[in-house]
Amino acid sequence: MSVKPPRSLQYLLGLVTLCCATAAAVHAAEHARSLTMEQIASAPFPSQLKAAPVGDTVAWVYDEQGARNVWVAELQNGHYRSRRLTAYRGDDGVEISDLTWSADAHTLFYTLGGDSGGRSPVNPTSAPQGGSAGEVWAASLDGSAPHRIGVGYAPEPSPSGDRVLFVRGGQPFIATAAAGSGEPKPLFHDEGRVGELTWSPDGSRVAFVSSRERHSVVGVFDVAKKQILWMSPGIDSDRQPTWSPDGTRLAFLRLAEGVNPAWAVSQPQAYPWEIWIADPATGQGQRRWAAQAGRGSRFRELFNSRGSLFWAAGEELVFPWEVTGWVRLYRIGVDGNAAPTLLTPGQAEIFGAELSGDRRTLVYSSNLGDLDRRHIWQLRTDGGEPRQLTFGQGIEDYPILTSHGRVLALRGEARVPLRPVLVEGRSMVDLAPEALPRDFPSADLVQTQLVSFPAADGLTVHGQLFIPKGRSKPGPALLFFHGGPTNRQMFAAWDSFETHTHLYEANQYLANHGYIVLSVNYRGGAGYGLAFREPKGFGAGGASELNDIVGAARYLQSRPDVDPKRLGVWGGSYGGRMTSLALAAAPEYFAAGADYAGVHDWLAMPEFTAPNEEAAKLARESGAMAHVDTWRAPVLLMHADADPIVPFAQTAELAAALRARGIPVDYLMIPNEVHFLLRHGSWNTIFDATRQYMDRHLKP
Repeated sequence: MSVKPPRSLQYLLGLVTLCCATAAAVHAAEHARSLTMEQIASAPFPSQLKAAPVGDTVAWVYDEQGARNVWVAELQNGHYRSRRLTAYRGDDGVEISDLTWSADAHTLFYTLGGDSGGRSPVNPTSAPQGGSAGEVWAASLDGSAPHRIGVGYAPEPSPSGDRVLFVRGGQPFIATAAAGSGEPKPLFHDEGRVGELTWSPDGSRVAFVSSRERHSVVGVFDVAKKQILWMSPGIDSDRQPTWSPDGTRLAFLRLAEGVNPAWAVSQPQAYPWEIWIADPATGQGQRRWAAQAGRGSRFRELFNSRGSLFWAAGEELVFPWEVTGWVRLYRIGVDGNAAPTLLTPGQAEIFGAELSGDRRTLVYSSNLGDLDRRHIWQLRTDGGEPRQLTFGQGIEDYPILTSHGRVLALRGEARVPLRPVLVEGRSMVDLAPEALPRDFPSADLVQTQLVSFPAADGLTVHGQLFIPKGRSKPGPALLFFHGGPTNRQMFAAWDSFETHTHLYEANQYLANHGYIVLSVNYRGGAGYGLAFREPKGFGAGGASELNDIVGAARYLQSRPDVDPKRLGVWGGSYGGRMTSLALAAAPEYFAAGADYAGVHDWLAMPEFTAPNEEAAKLARESGAMAHVDTWRAPVLLMHADADPIVPFAQTAELAAALRARGIPVDYLMIPNEVHFLLRHGSWNTIFDATRQYMDRHLKP
């Protein structure tokens, strides 16, 4: 026999049931489901967005979990329709680079395979037949199968479209563009290493750069006469040959190079760089303009594949200059008789930029008004105020213009991956929405927060904070440092540098598994002006970036949702150097670390040269190897053993020094991979190992 509870008890039980249901719903909303690295990294990564020289068709390369393919989007009835143009499959480590349109917009040329744009042979899958360098291929919009042009890289199709130039082993080759037209032939032989091949507008000449041991010169090859003329050769580094619209003149940059790489020590100044204009028919040239001494004397490139010197309409040149401490665009007449005119005012930086086909309009990305983001801007080269085209919390970069004036770019957001978009008014339309997996876990990702904090020496440092959903009590936290750093800046969103996309996904993964992550844009990086990018005592000149490590650690440990005793640090390349420096020189803050391909001893880096004994001593003291006696925390060391940038010995020697002192060292080595890992699976292996290692050491 059942007994019915009193009315008041029924109400109380109902209220308890309702509260429990509500609490469960809130808990489900606040706590994301546990994700794998594969799920977070399942979206394709777009790069090399290129507009056809005629019409409104655009192309790009999608990296779809390791399978790279060329995509095109064509305008049909006022809307873009996208499709794959190639059909490569599998996570085989085969890159596609140097994507280039033919003049008639019917064919796309590209480099397939190799490392560094196809220049070096690689074998990331450990194939028994060994590694291979890049090959030049062509794919037609008519749907026919792509055809191979020949071994080489950096294709440059002729204005007539019947021929294509490319480089093989540092020497120029020429081939017929059509399929089945015979083997490529040498164009000429040069004593240096040839690059930056550029056809004259009429296709009669080819400008190029010949890189020698300590300098480079610009040459012009006359195709009919089979003759090379050197353009006022000098003792410095000549770069970026740029034809006038009528092909009668050639502009180029002349830079005095320093001994040390810019990423090793602070180098805010140099012997002032220059703009030259030469006559390709005689080789005679003149300096038309030179930067002033001091700020802006070292040339700062834009993030462009086609250079940073634009020959605009009205006989004017547009170029970046850092004379104010910020990378801005300037205009000067080709006669060089007047001072440069500032085109982009404001305390902000310019990144990617492209000139329209009529040479009257520039589109560019900038962080004007928001140093932690990038948006797209447009300006007329003959004057007028720049106009902002994109807005919001996302990142837009690498803008392009179609021949009809349509603006496209790459856009990423905090929980929506990078993709190509059409900019229409104040809105952006995805070109290939079908490319994003339907089950992509956007809802389970965190909305990254922008933060700033003081470094140990008082400098303001910016970063992005990943806070796990539902985090309310003190728990484990991680500091993260990106690589580079001089051309690098992390964002609170997916961004256009592929390595940073992988790293952003990794930080989302770590946050999903319970870690607060602070991604630090430390001094030496891009986006915050010359003084921030070239600080005193940086790198091998005193490791002033240690101040940012300490400031970031103190900021995290001061937060009520962080357990100060469970703080780890991780990063790759220069971020690996920051990780090892943190563990060695600031050991009191960290309980564990994970270091991928870090630089630990500057004197063991092949490209680093100390000018004197005092500089060598300072460089040694600026690395982790000089401070291993104070190292306390366990560390995971990771490296690829075919790394051409950071020698594998950097990791092996640090491991030996730590083992000799009884420091626990775990390791992960990836055979035959390179610095910027070519296989999708290699990235995920690194990130899974990092998460599992931190779990063992930072979670009770």
